[in-house]
Amino acid sequence: MKKISDGVYQVEVPMRRNPLGYTYSYLLREAATLIDTGVGTGQALEALSLQLGQAGLEVSSIRRLIATHLHGDHVGLMNQIRDISGARIYAHVEALEAQQTQKGRDRALDYMKELKRLGGKAPDGFLGRLTESWNRRRRAFQIDEPLEDGQVLKLEGSSLKTLHTPGHAREHICLYDAEKRLLYAGDFILSKITPHISLHNPQGGDPLSDYLRALEKIRGLPVDLVLPAHERVFLDLDGRILELETHHEERCHEIVEAIKGGAVTVFQISSKVSWDSRPWSEMRFWTKRMAAAETLAHLVYMRNREEVEEENVDGVLYYRL
Repeated sequence: MKKISDGVYQVEVPMRRNPLGYTYSYLLREAATLIDTGVGTGQALEALSLQLGQAGLEVSSIRRLIATHLHGDHVGLMNQIRDISGARIYAHVEALEAQQTQKGRDRALDYMKELKRLGGKAPDGFLGRLTESWNRRRRAFQIDEPLEDGQVLKLEGSSLKTLHTPGHAREHICLYDAEKRLLYAGDFILSKITPHISLHNPQGGDPLSDYLRALEKIRGLPVDLVLPAHERVFLDLDGRILELETHHEERCHEIVEAIKGGAVTVFQISSKVSWDSRPWSEMRFWTKRMAAAETLAHLVYMRNREEVEEENVDGVLYYRL
């Protein structure tokens, strides 16, 4: 556990088989409040409990849980902590709709339709392993306090302004403490890697456009420290925003180069784009599928700006200049 400022602590919640290593949960000690919880494993709960003890608290002491967004490495322990402590759960109002959208859906069918649209083909046995993984995940949690953009939470020792910052997830929020000059950033803005901005069916929309608007929204905030959920705490918010905007502009230029030869699928375009983690040829299929969904977000952004044309042929998307 690392002390950030008076009454604010960064808690390292470990993740297995993930290169990021940890999700950072932030403890507001006086308010007995956690921002994000980490993955839903016994190892994660044990690590969280141990670090809370260093601050003189127990899991049963927690009164509030705030989710920056609904991804499993941020909300995996929500139900376990609520069961132990009776804590109330806060999340953006869009999170309610996101949970409802998932109810009763045939996720395997959605996945295969999405994969076809991207122009990809899953290896043998992949869908079965994916379905097994979905079935192991814990139930959705009840959101007690839906948050609106601009809403201020007045807590003991902290006052947090809710900033709706979609892109990485529709329901993503950052939390801004103007008095302490802290920005709890979730996955919205990280110190080194670019947050994953992707488009999945049946999500729809234009997540990259949403993300770039949200970056503009937080530009210029009087912030001394940005507190992300991964990597490291950093200082220069506006400098990092400029780096991210430049990255996405360069990615769009790469896509233009990739489709100069004529109509191509999303997977074909993705194979010609440079990726920070490793070359396309060395990626495992799951990583390729995630990369292609990120490419699709850029293509939809470019389509909406009339830079590329989109055509759906028998359920497969093709793009040309």
